[in-house]
Amino acid sequence: MGRNKLTPQEIALKKIVSSNLNNLLNDSAKRKIDIHRELEIPKSTVSDYFSGKTLPSEENVIKLAKFFNVNTYDIDPRMKVSDFTFNNDKMRMSLLDKYEKLNPDRKKKVVEYTDNQLKDQMRQSKIHPINENDNTYYVDVLGSVSAGTGEWLTDEQHEEVMVNNEPPAHDFALRVNGDSMTPAFSDGQIIYVNKIYDTEEVRNNQFVIAELNGDAYVKKIVFDDDKKNCRLISLNKKYADIEIKKSDDFKIVGVVII
Repeated sequence: MGRNKLTPQEIALKKIVSSNLNNLLNDSAKRKIDIHRELEIPKSTVSDYFSGKTLPSEENVIKLAKFFNVNTYDIDPRMKVSDFTFNNDKMRMSLLDKYEKLNPDRKKKVVEYTDNQLKDQMRQSKIHPINENDNTYYVDVLGSVSAGTGEWLTDEQHEEVMVNNEPPAHDFALRVNGDSMTPAFSDGQIIYVNKIYDTEEVRNNQFVIAELNGDAYVKKIVFDDDKKNCRLISLNKKYADIEIKKSDDFKIVGVVII
């Protein structure tokens, strides 16, 4: 059986793709042999693309676009995308180009910034209203944290609760258990926390979530001697300060958002 006759549209498309490829090649310092070597496309196939005898497959259009550092639809108009995706592609290419020109220290700062942006986005995703015309929100609460003598803090305790005001952006929420932090935090109150990855992020006299020898507390932290030593302070004077010893297993999990 003979091959189906090409439609006028297919004939025109071959000419367009051929013209696009030749223009890209002429505007670059590359050669057809480079395409064969780098993309492992047979020489005869590459030649047919450029002469307009055959159309490249979608897979090869993607390879060619990466080779010339252009969008796929700059080669094959059938792969035209929406303006939104087009702008995203341009932004992504521009960002990657700039990133590669940075020194290692500046690259690290870019990664840290994007990590923070992602954390902010994830914080917002934890909050959702019951309906758009109501001021009641659902919040995922990880568990309880002690305002007094300490208790376990595990991921297994989480629950979804309703609150009457829109919560701030946060990494996780907790329920206060006890009265040692009154009047700032009352027993049963929901508090919102941003995670801490480095103690240097914590300032003196901030309210923190701290883990001490396996138990979790919400306390005010006071540093001494350039953060070499610290104490966990209760606002309710019925409770004594907790002195952190070098032998203690201690870390700051997060900072409470006020």
